Amino acid sequence: MVLFAIAELNGSPKKIESNPIIKHIPFTQKLDNFGMWQPGPFTGSGLGPGLIIARITINLSTYAPRTLSTMSTSHLPATTDSIAQALEAKNPSEAISIYYIILENPSSSPESLRIKEQAITNLSDLLRQENRAEELRSLLTQLRPFFALIPKAKTAKIVRGIIDTVAKIPGTSDLQISLCKEMVLWTRAEKRTFLRQRVEARLAALLMENKEYSEALNLLSGLIKEVRRLDDKLLLVDIDLLESKLHFSLRNLPKAKAALTAARTAANAIYVPPAQQGTIDLQSGILHAEEKDYKTAYSYFFEAFEAFNALEDPRAVFSLKYMLLCKIMVSQADDVAGIISSKAGLQYVGPELDAMKAVADAHAKRSLKLFETALRDFKAQLEEDPIVHRHLSSLYDTLLEQNLCRLIEPFSRVEIAHIADLIELPIDHVEKKLSQMILDKKFAGTLDQGAGCLVIFEDLKTDAIYPATLETISNIGKVVDSLYVRKGKFLYQQKVNYWGIEELRLEQAKPLRSCYKYLLVNMDSHSRQGGNGHVSISMTKLIVLKCPSLLRSKSEQFFCKIMSEVFEGYERQYCELSANLSRKCNSTSLLPDGVEKNAKVNEIKSGLDDCDVLIRKMDLEARSLQPNVKAMLLAKLREYKSDLNKLKREFKRITSGDVNQASRVELLEAGMADVHSVSADQRERMTMSVERLNQSGDRIKESRRTMLETEELGVSILEDLHQQRQTLLHAHNKLHGVDDAIDKSKKVLTSMLRRMTRNKWIVGSVIAALVVAIIFIILFKISHH
Repeated sequence: MVLFAIAELNGSPKKIESNPIIKHIPFTQKLDNFGMWQPGPFTGSGLGPGLIIARITINLSTYAPRTLSTMSTSHLPATTDSIAQALEAKNPSEAISIYYIILENPSSSPESLRIKEQAITNLSDLLRQENRAEELRSLLTQLRPFFALIPKAKTAKIVRGIIDTVAKIPGTSDLQISLCKEMVLWTRAEKRTFLRQRVEARLAALLMENKEYSEALNLLSGLIKEVRRLDDKLLLVDIDLLESKLHFSLRNLPKAKAALTAARTAANAIYVPPAQQGTIDLQSGILHAEEKDYKTAYSYFFEAFEAFNALEDPRAVFSLKYMLLCKIMVSQADDVAGIISSKAGLQYVGPELDAMKAVADAHAKRSLKLFETALRDFKAQLEEDPIVHRHLSSLYDTLLEQNLCRLIEPFSRVEIAHIADLIELPIDHVEKKLSQMILDKKFAGTLDQGAGCLVIFEDLKTDAIYPATLETISNIGKVVDSLYVRKGKFLYQQKVNYWGIEELRLEQAKPLRSCYKYLLVNMDSHSRQGGNGHVSISMTKLIVLKCPSLLRSKSEQFFCKIMSEVFEGYERQYCELSANLSRKCNSTSLLPDGVEKNAKVNEIKSGLDDCDVLIRKMDLEARSLQPNVKAMLLAKLREYKSDLNKLKREFKRITSGDVNQASRVELLEAGMADVHSVSADQRERMTMSVERLNQSGDRIKESRRTMLETEELGVSILEDLHQQRQTLLHAHNKLHGVDDAIDKSKKVLTSMLRRMTRNKWIVGSVIAALVVAIIFIILFKISHH
């Protein structure tokens, strides 16, 4: 038993939730303790004004089921009339109640389901108008049994529509995140993969807007792998674009560009809606503007503006604002007014364009005061816009440098305080900026901090002779290096011709064992005879064949001795000369200044020159030998060069009057030698690194080309597979038809077989009866005769 009172008065009603029969009729007060009641305001559907307060007794066991059934089927069935009744309601609360009653109709016919879908759409719009975000969330939970009755595609459409409706209510970002998380859990439980992927993408976008970057990045990393495995190109474009925005927010420009490139690659393979293509162009312009490539960024912003303008998208005004920003950053502020006054620009005249026009005027007049005024007047449009705000600092620095250059232009010496007064900025700020401009070579000058002045120098014209001379010396060095290499090759060719290496080609066809035996016998015989020149051909053949088992033989040592005979001659001369110079240096250092010391110094100088000549000859001779011999000789040559440098330093110490000065010069020369050697090594490593990078770039381009070709091939293969699938399905249907025909034929044949069997039995029975009759007749005739 349930007792309640009803009163019709003016006021805001409440809903009774304890009584399931009247839960959609709003009340304000109920009877207390089944006996006491108090009048309260009531406004209900179907009840007129002036209703008398009454006490009603309802038997729930007998009346409640019939009443619910009557409300759902008789009073408000799921028909177009019910929708029309809700649309004609006097206030949104009444319409919302009607829609809730329609949704509780248990009918599951196709027409009822269609009406309920329309009711859900209208109800979500009404709840959005009333800013009831929590009711939208509970509506999505209440509709889960209804989702089991409709296809998955319609379920996805309704869920995404309600989430988009909640997003239109301001201040519901946290509610949207929790709602998306609930729907992700529900879709995982229901195994609705495609809906879950789209809700997760929406959740990642909400997390990025809420600046929860790490959680959004973790969510996207797993989602991208899953979507690429399913090859859903349209969703992949959205996810890659979202990843690019996320990395851009984290200031990771390389990954942002890589994600944007992936989005463009996926978008080229399918048809992309104009709004999404405009979003891609807008993100491309933002990334290029971040890299200071404002001309390319302007072209991308222009394409995005055209796409959004055709769709009447609100983002068109932001694209136009970024276009104006690019014009300002490339010092083309005069074009801003023309763009705003164009036919497309006049449609979006407002605070956003007025802010950019004010910045353009300040930039054109090079006025920091106007610039600061624009920042103050249009703070919401300039400083609160993250894209524009990133470029304001560089624009401010540009304006400050232009103003300072204009102020100091007529002076050769000016006080810093005077410049600060003219530009209306603090002295410390102006002094710091002037020092930066001097270091950046914006102008030639210096700061006299003692006097508090700026001294400006005249611009000195650079002499063109000095760089031309350096370039000439560099070219001469390249020519000398080239001649040195050519000379080494020429000498090596002469040695090849002399030793007869060409004859080896005739011997390569011989078996190796017989060739080795022949060479060994030949070398041993010549070694015993003491010959040096005649054994050279066989020795050369043996070395070129590179027989490892003979490298330790005495004959091979004898060959190396012959090949390095010239080098050893130079080596002996150098060792004798070096020992002689070392003794002379020691004796000269003990002599007092005079004629005798000068004579000794001249002798040492000429000896050092001879050592240099011998070193160059040994270097040339060593480089013309075979690689295995050359490495050993070059190692010796490096030791000789080090010894020669020591002798030169000792000679400079002797010839210098001041010992300390000589030691300082020696130390500086040693340091410079190390620096030159290190710089040469670094230059060589840098050249090799550049070559490797170029090769890697070529390989990447080739891989990209191969990837695109593979993608095209994969698309064609997928098309062929689709056609083959259609053919197989068609053949499968035909086979089903043939199978049915075979079954029918089998039945016909079975019936025919039965008839044949039956006919055989009938014929056999008739024949047997005739035979019996004939026998009986014959016996009858015989018995009578």
